[in-house]
Amino acid sequence: MVKLALEWLASCAGCEISVLDLHEEILDLLDGAEIVYAPVLVDVKEVPDDIDIAIVSGSVRNEENRERLEELRKKSKTLIAYGTCACYGGITGMADLYSPEEVTSRTYTDNPSTESAPVPNEVVPKLLPIVHPAGDLTDVDYYIPGCPPKERLIGDILIPLVRGEAPNVPKKSVCADCDRRMEHIEFDKLYRRIEGDPDPEKCFLSQGYVCLGSVTLGRCGALCTNAGVQCHGCGGPSLDVIREPSHDIYNGVIKRIAHLSKMPEADVEKQIYDIGHVIYGFVIGSTIMEEKEVSLIPQLVKK
Repeated sequence: MVKLALEWLASCAGCEISVLDLHEEILDLLDGAEIVYAPVLVDVKEVPDDIDIAIVSGSVRNEENRERLEELRKKSKTLIAYGTCACYGGITGMADLYSPEEVTSRTYTDNPSTESAPVPNEVVPKLLPIVHPAGDLTDVDYYIPGCPPKERLIGDILIPLVRGEAPNVPKKSVCADCDRRMEHIEFDKLYRRIEGDPDPEKCFLSQGYVCLGSVTLGRCGALCTNAGVQCHGCGGPSLDVIREPSHDIYNGVIKRIAHLSKMPEADVEKQIYDIGHVIYGFVIGSTIMEEKEVSLIPQLVKK
């Protein structure tokens, strides 16, 4: 019986709960595995020794997160970064657009929706200078991005890993599963996601909307774009973006829009707004993405 542990760090618990999205198939998982530690699911207070597979979700935001990640690595044979926060910093990585002092002030002393309170100096773990994905601080054996990973992906990857089998890993981008039709249409204006009424049959990029489907790993079935919402990139970068040093989410989107619209790339760049949130919203905490020679992340992050 494989000993399985699930740990959440700086996260919303959506990744842990996504395991339950297997529904009846969770019995297939538990047929070969015993969950020996999972704070959100079982009442076990300490991480046990001799874990076969440890699944960590969430980013590393404070000292306690880092200590728990290091403990999991030490006590497990296989460590899986599960979800986009653990893989690339995820949505929590957008805290890097601000200093720790600004984040703390906004939370306790300068928050318009709550009463001002002193900053706690006991019990609450100290924030790290920046947000880290798990792979920045320790060796990770497998990465399963997604926000959260979808149940079909969990079934195709996690269950085979528990059984000691080779998983079926999708390698395409979101565009491969999108039903929208891409066209070359000349236009000279980009639209914000909240503007206008896009054609439900046509590719968002072909209509001047920033959609990250072409540069995002497609393990979600293109749920958002097929439902009328532009891709926000929650699945993490596509494989070509990861592999190519000169290929970045930002320049990839610009090149694609320029190609479809015949706008000069410089004109497209001028109209891209709020780059930190719109383009890098799920990967701004990733060292892999920051160290690309064409990345704009170093100009955005406050260290």
